[in-house]
Amino acid sequence: MTASLLAGCSSLAQNPEMGSLPAPEAYASDRDLPLRPAVPPEQPVPGGAGAPAYADTITLRDAVTRAILFSPSVRAAFIEIDARRGEEVQSAVRPNPSLLVEAENFGGSKDKSGFETAEETVSLAQTVELGDKRLKRLQAAHLDTSLAGWDHETLRVKVATDAAQAFVDVLIAQERIKVLGEFVSLAKQTRTSVDARVRGGKASPIELDRAAVALARAEALQKGERARLDAAKRKLSALWGSADIAFGSVIGRLGNGYTAPAPEALITLLENNPTLARWGDEINRRVAQLDLEHAKAIPDITVSAGVRTFQENDAAAMVASVSMPIPLFDRNQGNIAAAERRVAKAENEQLATRNELYATLVEALGELNVAATELKALEKDVLPGAQRAYDKTKIGFDEGKFDILSVLDVQRTVFESRLEVLTARANYEKARVRVEALVGRDLNGL
Repeated sequence: MTASLLAGCSSLAQNPEMGSLPAPEAYASDRDLPLRPAVPPEQPVPGGAGAPAYADTITLRDAVTRAILFSPSVRAAFIEIDARRGEEVQSAVRPNPSLLVEAENFGGSKDKSGFETAEETVSLAQTVELGDKRLKRLQAAHLDTSLAGWDHETLRVKVATDAAQAFVDVLIAQERIKVLGEFVSLAKQTRTSVDARVRGGKASPIELDRAAVALARAEALQKGERARLDAAKRKLSALWGSADIAFGSVIGRLGNGYTAPAPEALITLLENNPTLARWGDEINRRVAQLDLEHAKAIPDITVSAGVRTFQENDAAAMVASVSMPIPLFDRNQGNIAAAERRVAKAENEQLATRNELYATLVEALGELNVAATELKALEKDVLPGAQRAYDKTKIGFDEGKFDILSVLDVQRTVFESRLEVLTARANYEKARVRVEALVGRDLNGL
């Protein structure tokens, strides 16, 4: 279901602004990042602004696609990827050179009071980074970009899941209105039948009152369900930014599955979940940050060269210098220790995320199993039995063997059972959506 709707991200092309510093394989992301697609201006760009036009009918795929394309949160996450790419480019830039202009031996006393004896020096200084700092900055920045891609993917899954579950709410409300419409029609027929019996003196007027109450109750349930449908349609439309209801009805079919896979069969698939998969890149990023902190402990050297002119005799000479901090006090030891602890922290956070996702998976599978069990019992035992009881009671009522109260009771039981079947189907589908979002696979293929 939702798993198949989320497949397909464009691959990450090498940024030409990186020059000769591609990220090494040891620090490369284990996923592809989405690129801004080249589409005509009239087509919606993923994460584009605005809202789609009104549609008479929509499918599940339409609902999920609209929600992803027009979600502000997905758009913001997509923009963050571009921002991280800019930071990745910046991380590979070398330090700027410095221009130094000096004047010496002027404005003093005696023979040094004028500018005739001044010495002027013009030089350029360049800091040379040692310890592969530039490469290590790029490694960490590259993984930062990859993490932004994982965040984008996580939001896409969440938005798709929300849209799929909201779609199920609309679909179930539509189905319930159909069932309640049949309930109202049957209640009207029953009232008409009772009215004829009362007029013929075969039934008490109290039975007509009871039939009228049953009809009013059925109509009230139908009105309430229509209000629920309106709210569900507004909620679904809001997911793609529409202030009003943006469609007429949804097209789909609720499943009737009776089984739920065991958690052991799906636990390995949790590694596909972007919330967990991102931690592989997160750990690598913190290791890269640790390497960068070690590199910062190595002092950089500053090399300068220039020309010195002597006003006294119009002579000139070359000057050069090399300077380097002495790592006597600051050896970046505090930042190195902090980076080491953050690597260990990330490893534990990865385990915590895996445990949390597993607990969520077990909970969703439990809901799926409960809904499947209820659905099987309702469809195979409860509903057929209620229908048989109604048919027999209706025949007995027509023959004068039962009163209207018995008919109304079994009639209500039949339609309540049908509504419970729809509720169980909706619960099954919504739990299935949660499971598929967690494992990234369609359960029909398992």
